[in-house]
Amino acid sequence: MEEKRDDERKKITVTTIVRKMKPAGGQAIMEFRSRDLSRGGLFISTENLDLFDLGEEIEILVDHNGEKFYEGKAQVVRSARVFGEESKILDCGYGLMFINPGEDFKKMLLAKLAVEKT
Repeated sequence: MEEKRDDERKKITVTTIVRKMKPAGGQAIMEFRSRDLSRGGLFISTENLDLFDLGEEIEILVDHNGEKFYEGKAQVVRSARVFGEESKILDCGYGLMFINPGEDFKKMLLAKLAVEKT
């Protein structure tokens, strides 16, 4: 499969809170762990691929060392379920692309990526 990312990914686990508007009103708030992170986005792990639609825009809060959550927006750009031997699920989740991250958000990402060498 051809790589489409502009930014290098690193295996970094961060807590990511997603706020999604419900069709009937109100919000759904969900917590995920990331599998990897880059300057352009992250991959959140979940076995439920019915949560988001491709192209959907969602609000996210990304944890920085348990000290502060950085708020931003993301677009769902990928959903994936990867199978291994004997149909065992190896990985499952969504690729999220950050939408116009603010300066504080960018600084947090760069700090995380600089600290987490792989």
